[in-house]
Amino acid sequence: MVIVLSTGLAASRGQETPDGLTVETILGPVAALSDEIPSPSEVMGVGIGQRHWYHHEILEYLDALAAASPRVRGLGMRGRSHGGRPLIHYAISAEANLDRLDAILAQRSRLADPDAGSRLEEVPIVVFMGASVHGDEPSGANAMPLVAWYLAASRDAEVAAQLDSVIILLNPVLNPDGFDRFAHRTNSLRGDFPSADPEDDEHRQSFVTGRTNYYWFDLNRDWLAHQHPESQSVVSLFQEWLPNLQLDFHEMGSDATYFFQPGVPERTHPLTPGRNQELTREMARFFQDEFDRDGTLYFSEERFDDYYMGKASTYADLFGCVGLLFEQASSRGAWQETVNGRLTFPLTIANQFRIALAAVRGAAALRPELLDYQRQAFADGLKAGQARGGWYLATADGDPGRLAEFVRVLRGHGIEVASVSETVEQDGQRFPAGESIAVPLAQPRFPYLESLWERRTEFEEAIFYDVSAWTLPLAFNLRHTVEPVAGVRTGKLPENPGFRAGRTLPETGLVGCLIDWRDSAVPALLAELHETGALVRVATQRFRAKVAGTGEMDFEYGTLLVTGALGETLPDEVRSVLARAAGRGLPVHGVLSSSTSVGIDLGSREFRILHRPSVLLVTGPGINQYEAGEIWHLFDQRIRMPLTMVEWTRLGAVDLRDYTHVILVGGSERLRFLGPGIADQIKSFVETGGILWAQGGAVEWAIDSGLAEGKWREAAGPALHADPGKGAVRVPPEPAERRPFGSAREDRALASISGAIVNANLDRSHPIGYGFSEGTLPVFRVGTRFLEPSTNAYATPLQYADEPVLAGYVSVENRGLLAGSAGMVIAERGKGRIVLALDAPAFRAYWWGTERLLVNAVFFGELLDTP
Repeated sequence: MVIVLSTGLAASRGQETPDGLTVETILGPVAALSDEIPSPSEVMGVGIGQRHWYHHEILEYLDALAAASPRVRGLGMRGRSHGGRPLIHYAISAEANLDRLDAILAQRSRLADPDAGSRLEEVPIVVFMGASVHGDEPSGANAMPLVAWYLAASRDAEVAAQLDSVIILLNPVLNPDGFDRFAHRTNSLRGDFPSADPEDDEHRQSFVTGRTNYYWFDLNRDWLAHQHPESQSVVSLFQEWLPNLQLDFHEMGSDATYFFQPGVPERTHPLTPGRNQELTREMARFFQDEFDRDGTLYFSEERFDDYYMGKASTYADLFGCVGLLFEQASSRGAWQETVNGRLTFPLTIANQFRIALAAVRGAAALRPELLDYQRQAFADGLKAGQARGGWYLATADGDPGRLAEFVRVLRGHGIEVASVSETVEQDGQRFPAGESIAVPLAQPRFPYLESLWERRTEFEEAIFYDVSAWTLPLAFNLRHTVEPVAGVRTGKLPENPGFRAGRTLPETGLVGCLIDWRDSAVPALLAELHETGALVRVATQRFRAKVAGTGEMDFEYGTLLVTGALGETLPDEVRSVLARAAGRGLPVHGVLSSSTSVGIDLGSREFRILHRPSVLLVTGPGINQYEAGEIWHLFDQRIRMPLTMVEWTRLGAVDLRDYTHVILVGGSERLRFLGPGIADQIKSFVETGGILWAQGGAVEWAIDSGLAEGKWREAAGPALHADPGKGAVRVPPEPAERRPFGSAREDRALASISGAIVNANLDRSHPIGYGFSEGTLPVFRVGTRFLEPSTNAYATPLQYADEPVLAGYVSVENRGLLAGSAGMVIAERGKGRIVLALDAPAFRAYWWGTERLLVNAVFFGELLDTP
């Protein structure tokens, strides 16, 4: 069903007064507002809609409301954004509810416990209201002060009754860093007579948009993995309160109108309860009524879906909550000419304000149904988990930090996790006691656990607004069971499990220290050692050595060896760094002899000296900000190592001889905007010994620019046949099958790979493969360009398996093209190397399992020979 009603955009709803938008200009005559509750303009000196407010201004006004009104209360700070901005939530409700907030929270928690029960008539309903997770979608956040003012100041009996039964948890700005980035830009470019021309700079953004957070991530894709403080803040609040409704305010293209859910019915995740969608439709009637009153255009049940469980409005759907997405056409700046006429910033705010109030009305009216649904959803979840029974098991060989992070993510969603107390052998896999986890299926949050663990490859409709797969243990490259295991002996897992035991290094007699490269914390240690000027080598062969206090141990490719210079012991500063790392439980092992019982000795030339890398990341207009941000975040937050970011527009003025590596990701127009001058500059850089990491779309640019040779796989074309006197000629293609014009967009989507998980074979003896425990690797795949393996037998360290698809949607034709194609090729040019990496190894910061591919290319770049 598509709902389109009305004849206009109701511009009168967005009229401003000298004090900005007011309740009366939006709603018309309303019951009296209390004079004791200050308006936004009275507190801040600038009205709503007069310009874009900043994050700190919104918080300042809400704090003033909390001081003036018994209906508003601050809930304290839950961390800070990467940019240092406070992450604060507020509660809006009747005074009596706020006075007993802790008791209500305790009472509501029993809704998630099917055994505890609760008297529904005594429990207020909870509505989470969050806005502008995309910072350049500002109307939602700018509407929040107006919503809070009206609810705090209204003397209307109906509003009072709503607040008696509803508690609103308000996060006015879900992405404060991006929000302020955008507000500063548009406010700085807005004159006294703003231009409505869509081409005006006020409506355009540069390389880094306000959509993203500090590190250029889309936070609306981070609820599942909650890798960023903003997401950790809201996920913890959600799990603490378990709201009944989750409102998520966004914006879309300027030529659109207004969208509210339900989305496309066929694109709802199969684990979503049917009752959830029924309640979504019941809530939609309140939005229809609100906009139909004055003929505001809107649409529903198209374009947007309810599939990816990492978005705010969909995440909620598996926790007994009803998530609701709202999309308002964006004015971006003060106003803009659109196909529907002039769209003003105040009008966009007014629409969000009206929908927020309609949602509160709907929540109050449907309170019994929503409460009953939530309690039943958790009961059904527990029942489904009990029916399956058993435990999912997982471990991370040699990398306790990766397993600990996996546990943190699960527990962030309220999922119970235990420790394996007795080693389990299952399906040829070993799960050691104390180093493995067991996740019981019999728990109320089983539906969300199942969405994280499943490997879905069949779909009712294979068109996705976002990715089609996100299997979490595959993303972390954990050894894990696909099906639950019965009879597992478990124990309590500490609140912050490290899975590490600290050790001490001998005071004297050390030849050096060996460091297991499998541990995800070790790259940061190597970066720190490089800072001290330590002499570090890497093993290019396996060996067995005797380590102090432990005895003989086997060491793999990529093991680090730290020693003093010839004839010298470890410098004090280096020894201090190593001792601290060993004390934290990192795999630092002291050795007392260069002799080994198996394999190379420590003095062998097969230990190659490593030099400190110097990395340049190309940024700028047209470059994919998400992929660039993932790499910046990886280096800055995990490796704790600086890298230099340079916009391509000034790359010609930079001497690339100062760098060992250049990293180039994909972007628009197949990166053609880089031009031949930059291509020649990078060719020279590589030929004189540099390493180019070309990722995703940059692989195509590198091949097109002649930097590297590569052959793309293509779908089968016209057949050849012999023609006497002419040789082999192509048979003209058969006429294309006639298709409905209206299905073209869907047909194109069916031929794409929007995000699937595929299996690849990894050469662990190659420097790219150092530190991996298995010869197969789950990889996240986006896009339909398939590269043939290198003609050099040693230069394809990562190659997709013959049966590649582990989870997600890949068409039959694309499966054939993907099978056996190259995931990564090392190309030689002069003294340097080019790494052609088809996939993004640090995808959305939660693909911990593949980020090491890039890390290896950086730290072991000198070893990337092509024999």
